[in-house]
Amino acid sequence: MTYVPAFPKPARLKNPAYLAWVRRQPCIACGATSQAHHTVTKGAGGSDYRTVPLCWMHHADLHGQGEKYFEEEYMVDLKDEIIRLLESYIAGGRP
Repeated sequence: MTYVPAFPKPARLKNPAYLAWVRRQPCIACGATSQAHHTVTKGAGGSDYRTVPLCWMHHADLHGQGEKYFEEEYMVDLKDEIIRLLESYIAGGRP
């Protein structure tokens, strides 16, 4: 008997224009120039729409200390930041 998952894994959503827009936003921890951090890894099927802008220092800090530490240390909720960014992008914050 062949195993068929009840809920197939969705395709990873990619949007280079959205990633470029996220990179132009200030770091959510300090306001510096940022890069896009995928909150769910690309290998795990993380969508480009689940990214937040982080400078290189805070990006390394998040990877080194983990999300729970990062959210407590910098008083941010990554899921709330994802939603805030998406709302801003949809509302016309994009170029």
